[in-house]
Amino acid sequence: MRGPHLSTSLVLIILWGGVSGPVSSQQPSPSPPPAQKKPVPEPAKNQLANAKTVLFTRARGNGIPFDVIKSTVEDWGRFATVDSRDKADLVVEVATSGGDSGIQVSNSEGTSPLDGRPQHSTHSGVEFSDAEVTMTVYDAKSKRVLWTGTEKAKSAMKQTTRENNLVQAAEHLASKFHDKLEPPPPKERD
Repeated sequence: MRGPHLSTSLVLIILWGGVSGPVSSQQPSPSPPPAQKKPVPEPAKNQLANAKTVLFTRARGNGIPFDVIKSTVEDWGRFATVDSRDKADLVVEVATSGGDSGIQVSNSEGTSPLDGRPQHSTHSGVEFSDAEVTMTVYDAKSKRVLWTGTEKAKSAMKQTTRENNLVQAAEHLASKFHDKLEPPPPKERD
């Protein structure tokens, strides 16, 4: 009778010893996939330096700064101008705000301090506000802003002077952008 007991014990020992840990009918869960890193965007300086094509857009406001900035950047010869975002490396957006003049009219009624009679007066004046020109350069594909600048154009009474001030502000902005792409050589000290 020793034989059957021994074989049963041996089977139990083999089953017990051959398994390390509890028996489970579930399959082991697969390890999670490694976390994927988002691609690091190319630095703005490199994107600007490597760009070949540009699309110009006017967001709002007066058209003078848009025309000045567009013609100035085109005259550099650094970029080819394209007519759609699909073909562009960069988008240059120009916006102008303010710069409006308005006539203010006010009326007042009261009593004259000299004779006590009712008195009516009307005052008028012209109010001018400075215009702001903003130039924003962004990547055409990702729409990431790569450079932005704002210049105030001085207000003026005459229309031609206001327009000249807008031209100067736009030229100054275009110059700042140019210096970002191609910094001027350091000034020599005397």
